[in-house]
Amino acid sequence: MAKISTIKDVASLANVSIATVSRVINHSGSVNPILAKRVQQAIHDLNYSPNIVARSLKTSNTATIAFLVSNISDPYFITIGRGIEDYIKGFGYNLIVCSIGHSKEKEIAYLQLLKEKKVDGLILNTVGYNDDIISELSQNTPIVLSNRRINSASFNGDFVDSDNIGGVYALTKCLLAAGHRKIGTINGPSHLSTASERYRGFCNAMNDHGISIEQDYLYQYEGLFNSESGYHGAKKLMEQSSPPSAIILMSSEIALGAMRYFSTNKISIPNDVSIVCFGDIPNREILYINPTVAATNLTGMGMKMGELLLERIQAKEPIANREICFTTQIYNGNSIMEILP
Repeated sequence: MAKISTIKDVASLANVSIATVSRVINHSGSVNPILAKRVQQAIHDLNYSPNIVARSLKTSNTATIAFLVSNISDPYFITIGRGIEDYIKGFGYNLIVCSIGHSKEKEIAYLQLLKEKKVDGLILNTVGYNDDIISELSQNTPIVLSNRRINSASFNGDFVDSDNIGGVYALTKCLLAAGHRKIGTINGPSHLSTASERYRGFCNAMNDHGISIEQDYLYQYEGLFNSESGYHGAKKLMEQSSPPSAIILMSSEIALGAMRYFSTNKISIPNDVSIVCFGDIPNREILYINPTVAATNLTGMGMKMGELLLERIQAKEPIANREICFTTQIYNGNSIMEILP
């Protein structure tokens, strides 16, 4: 049986006192940054896990952070979650992941449960219907919003997202440069900031090219950020009497659903329709159809969320709300067909 590491082992490896290790783990008192880094490295090397139960009896800190996501199977949030966990583990924290689907009631139930369990903080990808509840919770519980804003002036916390407007703007410009004008979109719910901002990026690019996008624009589909919406959205757009020559898929899950529809119905990409996607697609470089995507450093985003949340948990004084926006980068694939003028 493998030996279970103790706090004494950590202190010995880091060449510091047990008291110093305890201060680093419990975030109590000041520790020289160099010594703190050595302790964190020793914790990582020894795979040391503090006795959470014993610690919670002595302090109000449970060393537990919850990550609530709308779709636990989405690679987008899986990668963000890994980044969060990678960061907080070095500080002795554990991560709980909760899948709320797209349910207002399920989100409320989880928020209540986690409050009762006294988790130290929340990273929340909200469904977008519980703004007042989240805002009230934020007065006493550190919160970082992941990818989706809430509409409340009294919210106390941070917000981290990728550049939705700029990323879709760049994708739209790629299609326009290839000669496409009839460009469709398959998007998530418009009440979510991610969906509204991505559609705004599309409209901005089209308008800058002299193409006005009206509210009843023919080539748009609004569903959920999942593969089913991708499938049904692609079906609706392609069954029109004059289908679009290109489609912007506003998430990787939507893209997988749309590509399933194209494959099932023998619609060739890019010969019959060109596609681009906001968000990276796992292993796209080995796919027969490698979509052009606007991708973000999701691991970095997750680590930043963990960093901001721990700063709130450890803060002695109130922290003003902060917003962090990660830039996107275009990765060209083979999913765009050039249209001759």
